[in-house]
Amino acid sequence: MSHTFLDNASFRHRIERTLDSLARELSVDGFDSFEAKALRRDNPAEARAGSKPLIALCSEEGACYAFKRCEPPLAAAEEAAYHLRRLGKRPAVPARVMSIDLEGEGTITGLIKPFVEFNPSAELDADTTLWSVEQRAVMLAEHAWEWFLDNLDTNTSQYALLGPLAVPVNIDWDRSFSSEGRSELTRFAKYKPQLPNARTFLYADYVAGKIKLPLWMLANEARRIRRLPQRRVREILAPYAAARFEDPAERDAFIQRMLIRQRSIEREVGHFMRSLWAERRELLAPADSPSEWLHRQLLLGWAAWQRVLNAVLRGPIGHGARRVLSAFRGWHLRNSDANPPKVALPTRVPE
Repeated sequence: MSHTFLDNASFRHRIERTLDSLARELSVDGFDSFEAKALRRDNPAEARAGSKPLIALCSEEGACYAFKRCEPPLAAAEEAAYHLRRLGKRPAVPARVMSIDLEGEGTITGLIKPFVEFNPSAELDADTTLWSVEQRAVMLAEHAWEWFLDNLDTNTSQYALLGPLAVPVNIDWDRSFSSEGRSELTRFAKYKPQLPNARTFLYADYVAGKIKLPLWMLANEARRIRRLPQRRVREILAPYAAARFEDPAERDAFIQRMLIRQRSIEREVGHFMRSLWAERRELLAPADSPSEWLHRQLLLGWAAWQRVLNAVLRGPIGHGARRVLSAFRGWHLRNSDANPPKVALPTRVPE
C-alpha cells in the first residue's frame, strides 16, 4: 500500500512539474499591453491550415502572432478560457481580442495569439494504448477544464504535444461555453456527432479494459477548479457574457450557471468516475443474457465507428474540407464586417 502511494505521489509531482514548466514557457511578456499598430502583416498570400482564416502578424522585434478572424463571441470565449486557465496555473496559449487595420480591408476584429512551436505531425493517435501514461494523465486533467469551460470541440488535432514528456495541451478554446454551461459530464458528449474527440477514444479504451487510467488526476483537477476564487471567475466571464448576450438578464443567468458548474464540479466528476468503473466492470464480466451481449457489442461498435470517423476527418478529405470552410468563413466575415452585428465587444479583463 505505501509503495503504491509513494509511486502515485512521485508520478503526480512529475506531472505537476511538467505542467508548471509549460505554463511558464507559454507565457509571453507584455502580451496584454502591446498595441495593434506595432504589428505588420507577414506573408499575406500564405494560406494557413485550419477551419478559420488566420493572418500572420509580426512585431518590429520579430515576435510573430496568429490573428484569427472570427465572430466576437468566439474570440471572447477563447480569451476567457485563457484567463481562467492562467488563474488555475495551467498551461494556456495567451489569447486576446483585438481590432487591427488591414490594407484594403479596413478594421477587423478577431483573436490574436502568439505562435507556439510544436510539431503538428506529432498528433495523439486514436488508439490510446499508444499514448504514454503521462499523456493519459494530463488528458484527464484537461477533461476537467474542458467540462468546466463547456468546450466539447476537442479532436486530436486540438492538442499540441509539448515538453520533454510530449503531454497534450489544448491550444484552441474558441468553442468554450458552446452549450452556455449546460453540457453533461459523460464520455459520449461531443461537439458534433461526426466529430470524434480525444477523450472519446480514451474512455472507450478504458471501459473496454485496454488501458488503465489514473482517474485521481481527474478528481484532483476538479478540486483545483472548484477552489478558484469565484470573484475572479465572475470578472473573467463578464466580458464573454457581454459579447455573447444582448440581454443583461441572460448575461447574469449564464454567469450564475458557470459559477454553479464550478461549485459542483467535484460532485459531477465523482458521479462520472463511478459510472466509468461500473461500465468497465460490466463490459469485462460475462454477459448475463443475449440482450446484454448485444448491448456491449453496440458500445464496442460505436467506439470503432469513432475511429473510422477520425481517420476520414484527419485524412485528405478532412483537410480539404477545412480549407474550403476557412475560405468561406473568411469571405463571410469580410462581408459581415461591413454590417457588424449589434453585439458588445468584450472589454479587457481586470487583473
